[in-house]
Amino acid sequence: MMRNIIIGLVVIVALAVGGAFLLPQQVHVERSTVIGAQPGQVFAVVNDLTRSREWGPWYKRDPNMKLEFEGPPAGVGAKLSWDSAEEGKGSQEIVESTPFSRVKTKLDFLEQGTATGTFDLEPAEGGTKVTWSMDTDVGTNPLMRYMGLMFDTWIGADFEAGLANLKQLVQAQAKADTAAALAIGASSTPPDIPMASDADATKGPEIVTVEARPVILTRAKAKASDAAAISAALGAANQKLLNYGMAHQLSPAGLPLAITISHDPSGDWVFDAALPLEAKPEAALPEQDGVKLGETYAGRAVRLTHKGPYNTIAATYERLRAYVKEKNLKEKPVSWEENVTDPSETDEAELLTNVYVAIE
Repeated sequence: MMRNIIIGLVVIVALAVGGAFLLPQQVHVERSTVIGAQPGQVFAVVNDLTRSREWGPWYKRDPNMKLEFEGPPAGVGAKLSWDSAEEGKGSQEIVESTPFSRVKTKLDFLEQGTATGTFDLEPAEGGTKVTWSMDTDVGTNPLMRYMGLMFDTWIGADFEAGLANLKQLVQAQAKADTAAALAIGASSTPPDIPMASDADATKGPEIVTVEARPVILTRAKAKASDAAAISAALGAANQKLLNYGMAHQLSPAGLPLAITISHDPSGDWVFDAALPLEAKPEAALPEQDGVKLGETYAGRAVRLTHKGPYNTIAATYERLRAYVKEKNLKEKPVSWEENVTDPSETDEAELLTNVYVAIE
């Protein structure tokens, strides 16, 4: 009897050990959410390790965790080490940082092994889709192979909590940025409006130089995710410009343009609607109904023609800013859009809009 029991136990152990080698050695865990902000706003937080305590679930579980930072605060080379009685010891270092789209880190849990953590960002309806993932090799240890089956449950719960914290943090900041933009009032130096003939949806980003020209302008806002609201806001703002122009006998010199002041995809798009003039009035003009005289931005910019509805324009901005980064250019805090086709007479899918980001 005892001999049969021993043989049975040996067989069970052998099956368990053998079965472990049929389990995956590579383990992948990921969770996603949509955050109501631009990819650049999310990127600024996840790419800065000094801000980890603001949203990371582990830091919230142990407020007394000891943290040590090495290298730059953000981007490749930034490193964070932690020491916690509850969460253990380890380190995290950014090894890849692609503006507005990806942040990859090397995680070292000391005797517990290493892993790679990645944040992938992409424009989505309602803001930015954020995918947080982790990949690790559990090796040949049978016990670790079985534990790997539980990683999705254990780590996935932390990822869900962390993404919820990150969403709350970034969206609050985006709303604050919008409120600040609205409080400033219309800009006195909006950018220039190039000729519509320069629009070409088949071309990639290109560097252009614009010259200063007189405009009349007014500040407005619309729900960023609502194409109808955007069209209505632009129409109302442009009508105010036309009324002001007729009242003061001003001659327009091109189509209206919209200058982005701030953009929260889940909240408001704040913009200056502007109308270029043939010449600057000889006499100073009073501000009326929120409309006033201004002069356009002059200098270099990167341009890209967007084709399609306005509420998908965030992806075009990301292409422009990725180009600026790739070419080692320095971006200025000025961006704008030029209506090339008339939104009231053109199907949304065929709308053309020149998008500009100012550079030094």
